[in-house]
Formats: sequence, structure tokens, C-alpha cells
Amino acid sequence: MKKSLGAWLDIWYEYKAQRVKPSTLRGIDIVLRLHVPEELKERDMDDITIADLERVLEAVKAERMRVYTHQVLNEAFERAVRLEYATRNPMRYVENVKHRQKLGKALTRREREQFIAKLEGSPYKSLFEFYLWTGCRRSEALSITWDDVDTENGIIYIHGTKSETSERAVPISDPLARVLEAIPPQESGKLFDYLPDHVTHVFKVFCPNHKLHDLRHTFATRCLECGVALRVVQQWLGHASISTTTKIYMHVLDDFQKQEAKKLAE
Repeated sequence: MKKSLGAWLDIWYEYKAQRVKPSTLRGIDIVLRLHVPEELKERDMDDITIADLERVLEAVKAERMRVYTHQVLNEAFERAVRLEYATRNPMRYVENVKHRQKLGKALTRREREQFIAKLEGSPYKSLFEFYLWTGCRRSEALSITWDDVDTENGIIYIHGTKSETSERAVPISDPLARVLEAIPPQESGKLFDYLPDHVTHVFKVFCPNHKLHDLRHTFATRCLECGVALRVVQQWLGHASISTTTKIYMHVLDDFQKQEAKKLAE
């Protein structure tokens, strides 16, 4: 059954739309719209070569997006082969690019104080303090509604964006409780009614030397510095495994262990 790549990708996209989260579907849409050339979409699937697909990946400048584009196209071709829309999957022979994770940098205590001071009087103060006291990812904080806030039991339910283990409950600390009290009501029922890219842009205005995700690192770093157990920090961050938490925050753990070792001399 002859079929062009573009025609198949339309079918496959509708198939995925019934099975994945909206955030995942948006990622697939970005790959198909921006990183698969129209010229390639017009060609029959069995006429597409390994070299064609390698050129597609080489054109994707961002390393993380290149990895994701490889994953999306490989999965699309695999299903096409199973349904006999294509006789082979050339993506199997395209070398994948491993994403080298760039670790973020937590704000120092002084930087955090300066950042909070800059936020005074800003309508974004509660939002960024919320990130600092929960360790939420950008989109997680923007999806939370007041129904997710259980003040009776002192818990906020966070709907994760990466895996099942991202679904979690974070305790409402005293500083976080004060942040929640200062949040004005929104018609949408959400705590914060902002678009993700807008939040990133505003953060850069207040804190140009850091990324928004560094507020998450700041939360985790302060937790570990205060002696919160690594397993607990893993759960609060929504990491799938403790090895992920250990890898990202090993430097914090090393510093903490050095301080603990000094107690042996006392």
C-alpha cells in the first residue's frame, strides 16, 4: 500500500492524539511541522533513505530536539511497518544522538535574597516564590488549580508533565502557605494564569544570569542543605528514580557529607 510520508504522519498524529498527554502531543506537532521538510513529506515512505533522515536530524540545531525528532520519526516508521504502510524503517539505521544533560545552577542564598527583593511589588512575586518553595517545573505550576490545594491536610497535588512518578504531593511549608495566601483568585480557577513562554521571559528580566528551571534546582539544593533525606527530595521533585536525583545533586551531597564528616572530629 503506497503512501507518502506526509499522509502517514497525519494518520499517525491522530493515532497519538488519542493516547498521549496534550504536552506530549504538542512536542510531536513541533517535530512534524518544523523539522520534517515538506519535500520529504511528499515522497513515498519506501523511497526515503537513511541519508535523507540523517540530513533531517543534522538540520535540527538544538541537541535535545534532535534526540526527540529521532524518537518521533522512529516511532512513526515502526508503526507504519506494522500496519504495512511501509516495508521498512530506515530510522533503525540512523545513528541516534545522545543528549548530554546540562546541569542547572541553583541560586546562592544571597542571589535568592536579591531575587526576592527585586520581586517586591511585582504581580509575579507569588508565582516565582511558588517555584522556589515547591520545586515545580515551569508547566506544572501553571496547571495547578485551587482544587489541587488541600489546606486541611497541608498538601498541594502536582500534576507531573514527564512520567507517572511526576504526579506527586508536596507539603505546604509555612513560607509556601504565605505565598498561597497572597495569590489573587483567577476566573480560570488556576493559581497562575500565564503562558509558559511569557513566564520564562519575565523571569529573565528579574534574574538574567539564571534560567527559570534554576528555581527548581534552588529548591532541591536548599532542601538537601537543610538535611532533608534524598529519597524525600526525589519524591518532592517527581523524579522517576533516586539515581536521577543523585546524579543531578551529587555536588550538593558531597558538600553536605564534608560538613557532616567534621562532626567526627568534635
